[in-house]
Amino acid sequence: MVQFRRRNNAHWYHETQCSGSLDNCSGSPVNVSTTVNVSTTVNNEPRPVDIRPRDPSESDNMSTGSNITEQNITTEQSIITKQGIFLLGVTENISPTLQDTLCHEQPIITASDAMYQVLFPTIIEINHTNTFSLYDRLSTALTVAQVTGIQRLCSHYALRLAPLPSPDASRESNIRLTQITQYARQLASQPTLIDRHALDQLHDVGLTDSDIIILSQIIGYVGYQARVVAGISALAGYPTVMLPGFPRMEDAAPSPLPDVMPNWRGWLPSYAANDDQSDKEPDETASTLTELLGHHQQSLLAYHAITTHQHNSPQLQSGWLELVALASARINGSLYCQAHHSQHLQQLTEQPLLVTELLKGIDHALFLLPDQQIPHQLIGVTAELTRAPERFNHQHIKRLQILGVSDTQVMRIIFSIAITGWTNRLRHTLGK
Repeated sequence: MVQFRRRNNAHWYHETQCSGSLDNCSGSPVNVSTTVNVSTTVNNEPRPVDIRPRDPSESDNMSTGSNITEQNITTEQSIITKQGIFLLGVTENISPTLQDTLCHEQPIITASDAMYQVLFPTIIEINHTNTFSLYDRLSTALTVAQVTGIQRLCSHYALRLAPLPSPDASRESNIRLTQITQYARQLASQPTLIDRHALDQLHDVGLTDSDIIILSQIIGYVGYQARVVAGISALAGYPTVMLPGFPRMEDAAPSPLPDVMPNWRGWLPSYAANDDQSDKEPDETASTLTELLGHHQQSLLAYHAITTHQHNSPQLQSGWLELVALASARINGSLYCQAHHSQHLQQLTEQPLLVTELLKGIDHALFLLPDQQIPHQLIGVTAELTRAPERFNHQHIKRLQILGVSDTQVMRIIFSIAITGWTNRLRHTLGK
């Protein structure tokens, strides 16, 4: 694992990272304390956002599963407690106009900072229900960052991972790490490769329900982060760094959808044993997504805060949001999300032919719509940012701007595409 991280992929990590901030935003930081606690401290130093709802002195120094020096802890704290850690410094040199545009997204950026601190804290207490160490988390994040091809993310997560001691070299440990890495790579690059058997394999190498939820949230979050960073970079006009032969995400194969909106049923490997011992029908024991993500309550709260802000989009027409969401779900292969958004899009636009063609494939929908229309460009932007965030650039959004879509609207579209991809992966892998 050390050779894989430091030698074979050394070209990923040439950037020096520092976190950006939105100091020019007017008003006070958004208070998300209705769902999270934002007033914790570490070693008597305030954290700007920390959504762990507990006293900071409680069990912070208990077993962590690794030997981390005090100097490393101090470095880690300086990395993760800066405002704007989610954006990884991408906003530092943007224009004042774009800074003002980004200020409209301050609530969702604040919630995303909070999610970062939940998923990648300085110290993690390891116990029988939580075996997913900081090394596991950052190794997973680096794997997803490599899949997206966004070097800013690769450099950041490699920097945080580098000082951590590797797991022991036992056969069991190697198999466990291999299984986690394979799952992360497949879910990030081709979500439809993940099924219940893949979840069973995670369970077989010792991951608990809480571990699986944390793993799934990290994969979704880093993919979301990569697409937001790529989108803001495109708006700012930054050049892209393309690697020769870098793979492009393939669209999922088309699948027929049910005539009636299906009920989504959550599932985890532990449920199989419970079902065998239960007299209830499967529908009676199934979980909603909220109940399932509740196996790791802190990340659930942050995820809820992020998605709540996404749905509050007065700048965009509802039809645009549903079109973007359906295009994303079609590429990622989430059948439930396709059924949900196709129904809503048809109700909003009364264009059944557009919905039908989009479910067949992105190219079918683009062929149907003239490229001078905003819906055509919305589908195109969604496809490019979803499939290949590392190639996304200003040319992909220029046509939207020519058609009169404001930078504020483009920014919200970028966030919507990124968040929808996260939700697609959760819905597809953790239930049916």
